[in-house]
Amino acid sequence: MLDLHRLRIFVYVARLGSFTRAASLLNMTQPTISQQIAALEGVLGVQLIDRDTRKMRLTPSGTVLYDYGERLLNLADEAVAAVKNEAGLTKQLLKLGVGHTLATYILPDLLSRYRTQYADYRVRLSTGNTGELLSKLSAGDIDIALVGSPAEHPDILVTPFMYDQVVVIVSPQDEWAGLVSVTLGQIASRVLLTREPGSALYTTVSRLFGDESLAQVETILLGETEAIKRSVELGLGVALIQKIAVEREVQQGTLRTVALSGADDTRTYLIAVRKRYIPGDAVAAFMNLPPFNL
Repeated sequence: MLDLHRLRIFVYVARLGSFTRAASLLNMTQPTISQQIAALEGVLGVQLIDRDTRKMRLTPSGTVLYDYGERLLNLADEAVAAVKNEAGLTKQLLKLGVGHTLATYILPDLLSRYRTQYADYRVRLSTGNTGELLSKLSAGDIDIALVGSPAEHPDILVTPFMYDQVVVIVSPQDEWAGLVSVTLGQIASRVLLTREPGSALYTTVSRLFGDESLAQVETILLGETEAIKRSVELGLGVALIQKIAVEREVQQGTLRTVALSGADDTRTYLIAVRKRYIPGDAVAAFMNLPPFNL
C-alpha cells in the first residue's frame, strides 16, 4: 500500500526538481526528505530518482509514479475538503485562476456580481498565463481557471464561455492606420509585438503564422498585454491582440484596429476544470454565473 505522506513528499520533490526546495516548502529537513523517498523506493522495490546525475532526474518508474501521485493526492485533498464541507467545518472557498487578459478586462465585473450574490464565500485569486494556470489546476492548487484558447492538458476539461476577435493594432500615426484589413504576409514585414511563450495569445499567433514562418518574423516578446499596447502606441511595431483588450484605447483614439484578412481571427475563452472534479458550493455558484451557466 502506498503511504500518502511519503507519496506527497515524492510529488513535491518531483514537481520542484529539488530536495532542498521541497524540504523548505514542506518545513522538513533535507535528510528527512531523502529518508522518506528512500523508504518509498524500498516499499515499491524500484528506484524513483536518478541520483547519479548533477541535475535531479526522475527514472522512468518515477515519471509514472509522479503522474499517478498528482492525481491521487488531488483526489485525497478533494475527499478531505468534501467531508469538511459536509460537516460544516470550513467556510466555502473558491480558488480561482485567471489569465492576465481576462483578469484585467472581464474579472472585475464577474467578481463584483459573485461577491454581491454570495457574500459568505471567499475567493483566492491566482493569475498567470495559460500554461501556468493549467499546471496549477492539474496540481490542485486552484479549483477552476479562466483562460484563452487554445488550452490543452490531459487531465483537464475546457468549455467555451465567450468569443472574441483577434485584431491588428497600430498607432494613429502608423502607415496602416487608414487600412481596412491586412494579411499575415503584410504583418510578417513589420516588427510584431506579442506575449511570451506559454500564453494563449502567443500560441494563437504561432498557430496563425506557423512556427517556421513566425521564426522569420522580427518579434518583440512582452509579458503583459498593457506593455504591448503601450509599445504600439509609441510606434515600436504592430500587434495581434484580443479586441476586448483595446476597446478603451480605440475609443480614446490612442490606437487603431485593422482587421486580419485571410485567416481565422476567432478568439475563444474557456473555463477549465480537472477531469472527474466535483465542485463545492462556492465553485458551483461561480460556474452558474452568466456567461458560464454550467
